[in-house]
Amino acid sequence: MRRILLYGTALLTCVSCSVGPDYVRPDFYDEATMARELHFKTPQPLPEKWYRRLGDSHLDNLVEKGLQNSTDIHTAVERLRQARATLSINTASYLPQAGLKGGYNYDKYSKNIGMAADSHYYTAGFDASWELDLWGKGRRQREADEASVLAAEYTLQDARNVVAAEIAAAYISLLQNMENLRFSEQNARLQQDIFATVSAKYNSGLSDETSYREAQYLLEDAQAQIPQYQAEVEKYKNALATIIGILPSELNLSKLPSKLLFPETNKEELSAFPLYVVRLRPDVAAAEQKLIMQNALVGAAVAELYPDVSISGLWGYAAQGGSKLIRSSSQTYNYAPLLTMPLLDWNKLQNNIKLQESVRQEYLENYKQTVLNAVTEIRNAQTAYETSKNSTRNKYAAWQSMQIAAELARKKYESGLSEFADVMRTQQNMLNAQQEYISALAQSIQQLIAFYKAIGAPA
Repeated sequence: MRRILLYGTALLTCVSCSVGPDYVRPDFYDEATMARELHFKTPQPLPEKWYRRLGDSHLDNLVEKGLQNSTDIHTAVERLRQARATLSINTASYLPQAGLKGGYNYDKYSKNIGMAADSHYYTAGFDASWELDLWGKGRRQREADEASVLAAEYTLQDARNVVAAEIAAAYISLLQNMENLRFSEQNARLQQDIFATVSAKYNSGLSDETSYREAQYLLEDAQAQIPQYQAEVEKYKNALATIIGILPSELNLSKLPSKLLFPETNKEELSAFPLYVVRLRPDVAAAEQKLIMQNALVGAAVAELYPDVSISGLWGYAAQGGSKLIRSSSQTYNYAPLLTMPLLDWNKLQNNIKLQESVRQEYLENYKQTVLNAVTEIRNAQTAYETSKNSTRNKYAAWQSMQIAAELARKKYESGLSEFADVMRTQQNMLNAQQEYISALAQSIQQLIAFYKAIGAPA
């Protein structure tokens, strides 16, 4: 009895052993270094549904619709299902296998082999087999499959974040071009009024033909810009529908805001996030899980060098007649332990280990590069947003000043106190200031969207 317990303990010890390297997270950069790089201060939780901070309910509805309909998200969901199914399949491969067995056997022997009698019999019973996972090959495979599932989950989360950011970016570009279209239509009406004034002076001999032709040019140029912006608006509508995963005709944009809104997000808020946002950013986390997966596959390759032990057996009934089959006297059983050891293919197994280790090193470099990309994107987004926010304020002030100057120049011309060249110059400067402000405002919002995407804020 003591010997049986000793053998059993030894067997359990072997079964619990897993050869190959255990995963240890590579620490490329310490926390202090990361804090200096990212300028993060007091940590706060990542914002849920970050797009709602832009204060636009229309955008909220579009993003949530996109999260339900996007083909990219649906593809990521299917890949997650595939990873989970693979985990279940491979896990079952290292569990005991059992099945029902039944059949009829008939042997007709040759007359030239001596004394032999024909035989026939029926069989029914259970057969089972089990490959013992002595060296952890199955456990390493399960470890790899579990990491693959987690990688697929993070990839799905990343797809959701990317889709939300792309919808928000396309939406802001749409509003930007709608704003430009609205200003172009206003400018065309203004140029029509100016042209009417110049025409009246020209017809009465108070203005020369040069001023008349310049006013006509400004009017026609203003009118020519309208279809260009109309085409841009249509382009971004179609792009928005594609990202959401619907046809353009299904896109309901009947109640969009009349102008872009400036998001009031202060500098402190953009630096109040914990350092682990880099490690938990979906693409970074997915890259680490792929490294974990490959590290486990190295262990599975090492386990191939060790002997395989399997056990198979059968218990059931066998009899020459069906009526005698299910009787105690017809019971039969067998068992067959099997030990296999690699010999001539040793070189192949060794090279497979080298191959898996090389792939692991590739995944390690990819993980490191993904971390570096994440840090760079966060830094760039922080700087770009702060810069664009200040630029937007300056552009707005410049636009307001040019509106006043253009109105004053027009009144002076109508009163005969200035030349039309002054009106034309101030009008052109006002249009430029107007477009620069709208562009700066849209860029500022785009950079804020890029920041939330960079820190991996969940959609």
